[in-house]
Amino acid sequence: MNEEPQQFQPPTANTTEPGPRCLTITQAADAIGVDSFTMLSFIQRGKVNPTRSLSGEIMVPESELATLMEKGR
Repeated sequence: MNEEPQQFQPPTANTTEPGPRCLTITQAADAIGVDSFTMLSFIQRGKVNPTRSLSGEIMVPESELATLMEKGR
């Protein structure tokens, strides 16, 4: 009964390849010079494909912003 408590070991994952860099709605909007409501409109109209963070926040991958800018919004 006098066992030492086990240390928490986080699950191991392949960390050699980072995921895409994502921005919040506000950061993404600022990056391309629009307001947050316009960025949300782009998402609703399908011009931007968002993702969600582990906490559930809507995030915009930088690659989506690049695609949006190439198409001229």
